[in-house]
Amino acid sequence: MTADRALRAPATPKGEATRAHLLRTAGRIFAERGYVATTQSDLIAAAGLTKGAFYFHFASKAELALAVLREQKGRWLVQVGERVLSEPTAVEQLRALVPAMLDLHEREPAAWSITRLTRELAADPALAAEVAKTPAEWVALIADIVRRGQADGDLRSGLDPEQIAAVLVGAFDGIKDLTDVLEPGAEGGPAFAARIRTCQSLVELALVVPR
Repeated sequence: MTADRALRAPATPKGEATRAHLLRTAGRIFAERGYVATTQSDLIAAAGLTKGAFYFHFASKAELALAVLREQKGRWLVQVGERVLSEPTAVEQLRALVPAMLDLHEREPAAWSITRLTRELAADPALAAEVAKTPAEWVALIADIVRRGQADGDLRSGLDPEQIAAVLVGAFDGIKDLTDVLEPGAEGGPAFAARIRTCQSLVELALVVPR
């Protein structure tokens, strides 16, 4: 955001409410249609705002999409991270990841948009570096859990924690993409949950040291 836009950022409760409404609406529309298929006019119409009101908050569709990514990332990292890290051991934290993420998808369907948005925005060289921060933070969170689990002797050693984390994040996002193809419009539904739980079972078999 430029200094000029920062000065024009909403400072009133009404302005903050309008911006939050735009973010929620855009998250839902991007989840339903994807970034490329969504036009700026679609977003303005769905939000029920004038063009002037839209442009006051966001200069472009890309700027709004990045804001949605940041907002969703913040919610995921706070809500999922706090729940997961409240578990007493690293292996229990790893086990808590899937239930925490499924609960968030159920409560907030717009969270489904984050994978599609990340993929589509990353194709733009001007946005790629900013977009990469979202999956990188997830990889770092999970890698730290794996690293501590290995140190505790609860998770198998000999595998690089960063690589394990990257595979797990990729598997989660890949299952979301597969669900989009096999069951269009079934975001976060029973089929997705069943596949994610199957992935979790495979992770248990591969990583957790039997006691």
